[in-house]
Amino acid sequence: MHAVAAADRADCAGETKALDFRHWVTLSLTGLLAFSGSALSACPKSGVQLPSGPLSRALIALGKQCRVSLVMQPNSVSSIQVREQHLETSNGSIAPALHQLLDKTPLTFMHTGTNAVAIIARPTESESDHAAAVQTLPAEEVTVTGQSLTGSHLRHLKLDSYAPIDVLAQPELEITGAQTVAELLKFLPAVSGNSTSTSVTNGGNGTATVTLRGLPASNTLVLINGRRIVNNGFGGEAADLNTIPLSAVDRIEVLKDGASAVYGSDAIAGVVNIILRRDFDGLDISSYYGQAVRGDQRTNSYSITWGGGSETSHLMFSLAHYRQGEIRSRDRDLSDSADNRALGGTDVRSSASPSGYISLASGVVTNDGDGFTPWSEDFLYNFREHTSALVPSERQSLYVAASHSLSDTVDAYAESMVIRTRSELTMAPTPVFTRFDNGDLSIARDQIYNPFGEEITDVRKRVQELGPRIQNNDTDTWRLNTGIKGQADEWRWELTAATHYTRANETLSNLIDPNRLSLALKGPDVCAEENGCVAVNLLGAPGSIDGVQLGYIRAENRVDGTTRMHSVTYVADGPLGGNAAGEILAAAGIEIRREAIDFTSTDSAGLSLIGGVASGAAEGQRLIGEAFAEISLPLKADRLWLDGALRYSEYSDFGNTANPKIALRWRPWPTLLVRASYATGFKAPTLIDMNQTGHQSQEFLFDPCTNSNADQLPGCNGRADQDRIQYLTEYGGNPNLQPETSDNRSLGIVWTPGDFTGFHASLDLFEIRQNDVIDTSPQYLITKNAYHGLFRDRVQRDGEGDITRIVATRLNIGAREVRGVDASMRYQYQSKSLGLIRWSMNSSHMSSYLNQLAPGSPVEDLSGTFADAASGGAGSLPEWKANTGIYWQRGRWEGGYTIHYVSDLEESFTLNDQAVTRTIDSWSTHDLQLAYGVPSGFRFAIGIDNLLDQAPPFAASAFNDNFDARTYDLTGRYCYTTFSFSM
Repeated sequence: MHAVAAADRADCAGETKALDFRHWVTLSLTGLLAFSGSALSACPKSGVQLPSGPLSRALIALGKQCRVSLVMQPNSVSSIQVREQHLETSNGSIAPALHQLLDKTPLTFMHTGTNAVAIIARPTESESDHAAAVQTLPAEEVTVTGQSLTGSHLRHLKLDSYAPIDVLAQPELEITGAQTVAELLKFLPAVSGNSTSTSVTNGGNGTATVTLRGLPASNTLVLINGRRIVNNGFGGEAADLNTIPLSAVDRIEVLKDGASAVYGSDAIAGVVNIILRRDFDGLDISSYYGQAVRGDQRTNSYSITWGGGSETSHLMFSLAHYRQGEIRSRDRDLSDSADNRALGGTDVRSSASPSGYISLASGVVTNDGDGFTPWSEDFLYNFREHTSALVPSERQSLYVAASHSLSDTVDAYAESMVIRTRSELTMAPTPVFTRFDNGDLSIARDQIYNPFGEEITDVRKRVQELGPRIQNNDTDTWRLNTGIKGQADEWRWELTAATHYTRANETLSNLIDPNRLSLALKGPDVCAEENGCVAVNLLGAPGSIDGVQLGYIRAENRVDGTTRMHSVTYVADGPLGGNAAGEILAAAGIEIRREAIDFTSTDSAGLSLIGGVASGAAEGQRLIGEAFAEISLPLKADRLWLDGALRYSEYSDFGNTANPKIALRWRPWPTLLVRASYATGFKAPTLIDMNQTGHQSQEFLFDPCTNSNADQLPGCNGRADQDRIQYLTEYGGNPNLQPETSDNRSLGIVWTPGDFTGFHASLDLFEIRQNDVIDTSPQYLITKNAYHGLFRDRVQRDGEGDITRIVATRLNIGAREVRGVDASMRYQYQSKSLGLIRWSMNSSHMSSYLNQLAPGSPVEDLSGTFADAASGGAGSLPEWKANTGIYWQRGRWEGGYTIHYVSDLEESFTLNDQAVTRTIDSWSTHDLQLAYGVPSGFRFAIGIDNLLDQAPPFAASAFNDNFDARTYDLTGRYCYTTFSFSM
């Protein structure tokens, strides 16, 4: 066991002594002030101080001080002016303050869920009896402040949402201790599959994405404040969550239903809408420090947010810094070795070792420093000694939001964000496979370092003299949104212009130039000093390649990408009129958007550098014009509603599409809501899909021709090399691609029993059918080639049956069908003796994930299975994923306890020439946080993630670190502390 791992059983108390000095100095001063304060309940017992101006500003200040989410309609609260005042909250409840604030106004309030209050119109006398009954009922929880809920442009008070939505508001954000958006979303039950983050090392690029329902990240639309954002610069296929600072986030809404009719392309699996702070008043300073009990992953973050203004103007800015420490593969028992036979897996150590694998006519030898000796498995190389398991990264951000009232009915606003992200990944030194890498790498019989007198075509050498490969990823993102919004009678309108730009670059150093190495392995007639060639000794013992040789073959790959988006959007909403059942609401708008990418890489004359990836190039742009409309039609007063939406999209590079959505909401009893919806969706092919050229990669695949029965397979020319695990694969774009299409269906119920105040339960069935899936599966090509003799032009083999190249071009060939059910329950209870107690449970069951790679191929049910993304798989698709937690608040104290659960999975792989299936164990973790706050604005907390120090389950088919980093966390027990000051 390594020295770091030997400290595995250290407790959090011991580790906190090593916490960042600056953080602890500030925390100590905060603690001295905090313990001198008075008690804090849900609201401070000393009362709340509210500013003068619009009622909306006073309500926002009240909700912030009482830590309660308020739901309001802008037009009903912004026109009411209130004076600066101090309101009593002696029992810690928000209700007395709301009664005082709303007295003599046409408004009142009602509790709408576990931690939310809605500001509503005061009922007339004829409605009072009915209203009295309704106001005691917790409706479906909506955490919204002055905006419509995700999934609609209609801005009425949507307490009866027709789609399942997870809402993470400020109290939930604080109690999790999460410091990034990706970390927060990773354990949501609806998230599964191949999302990326800095936990993804070999194959990662420093970005983070989210994958709802196990569909690719490009099928989940990410919005900021309900608007599209630019995709990442490394290919532009999905938005990078690392470019959204959590310190600027007010809440996150996750729509778990298709929404192409509302938002357009990409919203097949659902929508993640990240709402930023905009109306913040005051000052907020926060600090965070955490580390694993094994002494690594030291992480700290700092942020400062300020907001203020007058009755007509408001300005807010937020500065944030985040730094995440590294975990090395060798420092965890699960990931320290690539030989997994003791765990029930296979030995995936590399035959490219520092001493070499040299195939001669007389046999295979190696050179370990004592001369040439027969090669054996003892010389296999454990590359995990050098690899990162968690990528160290750093981010800085600046967010500014400003607004100004141009008149009583028109406001102007602007939002700007600048984000800088950096990450550095370490990988094992470059391996050379002379038989399978790019170029003619055979060693000539007269090469000066060849003592055997024969041409050698198969040498596998780990060039450790180069040092480990270092991958640096840098991303700079700029976003600017500006517009005006106003009101005309009962209709509201908004005109927005946006310009977004992302610049990303990646450098991978300590690689080898295949063209120079090819010359360096030839005889003196080809490689001579007078033509600048330096012969390289691949047959020597470790350390035999000197600095001059390294200088000749050393290379660095650089990838530069930019993604741009410019858009103009106009939307208006309001009442169309009414019927006997109620008011008919409508919304309509247009959007014009231009998207562009420019993606290049410095490959060696079109060949991938040895040890690296040829990312190729892509350049393209498109113009999109869209028109959309929505309507909400009441069919029976307070009982039945019909909602519809339609969006027409015209793309300059492939054509047009129209997508409708229809939903029905029925409330047979005041306590029960039934909701159903049907929608069509589409995902436009990305500009990378259509325009990429020259992408090469060494993919981790399995060739059935390596099995002992290869002679019986029609596509095999004898038994291929059993020691290979990577194959050179070429990818390419296709300008003739068409959009992926989908049908989404959902049916659900929401129960809010009136005799059990504070309880809320929902159950939603979902189904997604997707056709014309854009796919390029090299593993599918290899399997079909071996077993059926197909795709001989795409799977290229040499005379001995070994694969030399796989050509995989994107095609509209796949189909998917995902079915499942979401279930959630929440309960809130408050008393003077116990304080406020909130319990919640959120779960998702994937009953089937039917996947067909191409027409005529078999349909596989992938639910409950794992297939690594490195081999073209869909990742982890657990049948059950859930979390549950209890949150408590009393006086100065608050705490949270959360359990995350992932059900077991099955994986298939080849062991000793036999196809085997094994079970990946279920996994659960327990997180704990305790916080203390005082009315003067100070709050500090300590927390422990993975309290029981549960390691991820072993996955034999996982390439990176023997587990799926997209689903699980390798860190182990992790301790952190936070402090903040708000005023």
